[in-house]
Amino acid sequence: MAFNIDRFREERVYRCSGPLSELRADLDRLRLLDMAVEKSRREWGQAALLCLGAAVVAVAVRMTAEAGPEHAGLRQLSMGAAVLLLAGTVGTFVRYLRFRRLDLDNRRYTLASQVLHRLRQDIGARAPVKLVLDFTPVDGEEKLLGKRVTRSGWNVEDFSDPWFTLQTRLLDGTHLRIGMVQRLQKRSRTRRSSSGRYKTKHRKRSWAVIQVLLRVKPERHPDLALLEPEARQAVKLPVGVSVARLQLDEDRMFLRTVVEGEWSAGQAVETGSEVDAPRAVVMMLLSLFQVLNYSKHLHKQAKAS
Repeated sequence: MAFNIDRFREERVYRCSGPLSELRADLDRLRLLDMAVEKSRREWGQAALLCLGAAVVAVAVRMTAEAGPEHAGLRQLSMGAAVLLLAGTVGTFVRYLRFRRLDLDNRRYTLASQVLHRLRQDIGARAPVKLVLDFTPVDGEEKLLGKRVTRSGWNVEDFSDPWFTLQTRLLDGTHLRIGMVQRLQKRSRTRRSSSGRYKTKHRKRSWAVIQVLLRVKPERHPDLALLEPEARQAVKLPVGVSVARLQLDEDRMFLRTVVEGEWSAGQAVETGSEVDAPRAVVMMLLSLFQVLNYSKHLHKQAKAS
């Protein structure tokens, strides 16, 4: 499925199913597109500030110009310049807002690119890979889970943004599905102070959920469902990532983790408090495959005996 840039700019959702090389090329195009948008946004923002500053100077010249017919031309010229510059400010600011809306969250396409890069040796060159990346705002109306009011008077809005989905079949026949969901909780409360004024407080809490599902052939991994205790011991995760759910059945393994706070997807984590999300995904996969290899080992021992 070819990548349609015009459709993407309208929907802000990337959907593609194709070989690994095609998806990686698309993600590189997304990166270059986002870099161009960021550059244009900065340029239009600077132009808006320059026009506004020049307009202020023109108004100041108009107000400080001495009265009298000999300065009438200067006053008219400065006033006309101020009107034109204010119009230019509005126009450039509108363009700035347009490019800001088109600006993408760098972490999202970078995470997808990093995960595909780290899986490249486990996916066949012609194997279809399905990838969905949603760049629409996390607090969009369609992502609202519900509203409620707490006992302490907080108005709460809960949002769930399942923005990343990757599905493919690995070289060993294992079906893989990886998903990431961004969760957001917005709180607001209005109270009257002792002075009689009303004050509204706003709070936000954000966290991420990573999910990995492996589907295998039961005959290759008999008694897989009985290895859940071993699986819990095998799970190794980065600091800041915790297990929310681990489930083993006859033909599948499911692991869900929670990333509290901020996360990063670049080559290097910017601050010590950010979680390297691609590394977390890889560690989740390694933990699950360690259990699969142990299951194979037990199966071979049983056959040998």
